[in-house]
Amino acid sequence: MEAVQKMSNGDVKKQGRSAEETLSMSEMLEKFKTEMESAGQDDNAEFNALRLCSQDPYPGDAQRAEEEEAWLQEHSYTDPAWMMERERDPTAAAMEAEVAGVLRDTGSHEKALEHFTLALELDPGKLDYWALRAQANFTLKNYREAFRDCISVHKDIRPVAMWKIGGRVLSSLGQYVLSEVWLRRASRLTEGNDYEALLLFQQTRIHRFYDPLTEGTSVQVRFTKYGRAVFSTEDVEEGQELFRDTPLVSSQTDDSAKAHPACSHCAVSLLTAEDYFGMNTFRQMNKAQKAIIKKAWPKVTAYPCPHCKREKYCSLECRTHAWRQHHCHLCPSANPPAAKLYDFCAKGTTQEKGMWNSMFSPMVMARIWANILTRVKELGVKGEPTKDQWARAKEPYRRFLGFGVSGFVKQIPKMLKIMQAIFQNTEIKYKIDELEFERRYYQVACNVQSYGPPCVTWHEFVAEFHRTARPGENHRRVAQEMRGEPKDVTFGGLYALQSSLNHSCDKNVDVMDAMVDGKPGVVIRAKHAIKKGGELYTTYIDTSMQRPQRRAWLYRAYHFWCECQRCKFEGDDCGTCTQCQRKAHKDDPFSVCSRCHRAWYCSPKCQKVAWKAGHKKICKAWPST
Repeated sequence: MEAVQKMSNGDVKKQGRSAEETLSMSEMLEKFKTEMESAGQDDNAEFNALRLCSQDPYPGDAQRAEEEEAWLQEHSYTDPAWMMERERDPTAAAMEAEVAGVLRDTGSHEKALEHFTLALELDPGKLDYWALRAQANFTLKNYREAFRDCISVHKDIRPVAMWKIGGRVLSSLGQYVLSEVWLRRASRLTEGNDYEALLLFQQTRIHRFYDPLTEGTSVQVRFTKYGRAVFSTEDVEEGQELFRDTPLVSSQTDDSAKAHPACSHCAVSLLTAEDYFGMNTFRQMNKAQKAIIKKAWPKVTAYPCPHCKREKYCSLECRTHAWRQHHCHLCPSANPPAAKLYDFCAKGTTQEKGMWNSMFSPMVMARIWANILTRVKELGVKGEPTKDQWARAKEPYRRFLGFGVSGFVKQIPKMLKIMQAIFQNTEIKYKIDELEFERRYYQVACNVQSYGPPCVTWHEFVAEFHRTARPGENHRRVAQEMRGEPKDVTFGGLYALQSSLNHSCDKNVDVMDAMVDGKPGVVIRAKHAIKKGGELYTTYIDTSMQRPQRRAWLYRAYHFWCECQRCKFEGDDCGTCTQCQRKAHKDDPFSVCSRCHRAWYCSPKCQKVAWKAGHKKICKAWPST
């Protein structure tokens, strides 16, 4: 069963009654288009992703840096750089450096290194020569020699280029914390205006935190100018599994919870025969019919929270894990203000004026804050936590970036008050102001992925019922009362690896419901063949919409103007040529592509040019809304 796209798709459509509630669709699209065209004129627009990502150290980095420094000393990386003593001759040194540059540019790196070394020996006070030799050593993967060159220049006069080379060396060695220290210094020396330094820093941080997650898979997470992205590390065949993932935090959507009971912790179905058939129908059946159902329906044992009865679990293990992770702070028996949150969730609605306006449950946000409190307590905190302790506790959620218009919290002030009351009544207080609320809200909205168990109790029942069916009135009566497949179990979760997938309106991977280590999660499979090094794309929205609507929803929810292959070669309407942008006369609209009906051309010539340029790759009969 394929999982729904990012859950915020739904709230994109439902949330759209704020700043634009008085605008028509055409006015809204024009507004977004104008804003994006304006943004596109900004030469620094491509740096936005880098500037949005923090370079702040992580808790514990100081200790880790000491361990990495000890490793460098142990492996002789901090020994003096080798250099033969020669009589100083700046003129000859410059000539050697020029020869070395030519050799380097033609790919003769070994020879170039020899001449850079000679230039340095003839003029050791020239900092540029140290940097050039360090770069030559790095290119040849002589990491020890490259790093020695870098530290041979005192840090107070070390040029930016050498800070970057040293950072790259350390990253290549897996000494990521020290690499970040060096690259952070390069960024600060240039006041954040060195694009390469900013990019190298984020690439190092990506390796540090995502390489362990992708170990044993055929994918790698990289940092591009647009942010995190997932790439294939081998040629991939259609249908090939790329990776599996489990959520860091999750909660069942409120409407799903009302229709299909599931384990609050792991998402396993807890639907009983009584839930499915309805108590009235079940009571009216005779003993033989009930026996047929009982035999075919898998055994379901629910373990409610013994204190509040508001949460149900599939096992004592899940109940214990949930209590330790978050429920100890959210159980209404221990924290009475949380009852209002549970009361709202029990309504099974995604919209209530002043209270909530999203497809995902507010319980996801509450569980994030509660889990942070649990992590604070695990640090052995007594009294008010320090800034560093708070940072350590929040660390797992730093990877989830969220973007949105400030002021959204004013649309749901009642939920803000509920959250504030809950977390001011915990043993360790957690201040939920408007900024914190919106930050977490957008963090969830921009990253939440819907998922559920690929097989629920009803599927097992149907298979067993048909396997054991016998001719007769009792089996016929049970079959008549079967009302088709029940509503899906739908959870919203934050996934560390899956959330790194970028969007395309013509995706090349499918996000599927799957059992991962015995619990519901997601599996990512190739929708079609992908070449080694190709980026993996999912979709965040309903891509059956026309291009203007798709772009509007994406901009509203995720704040980017889609330039995927499909958006590049589809048009908006018959009034503009998709290829040359020529405007049509109002009484003579342009002809539409007869196959996809998503592009319009002023002439056969324009259609032919567009076809060769890329329209043929995305031209097909797309489903319509």
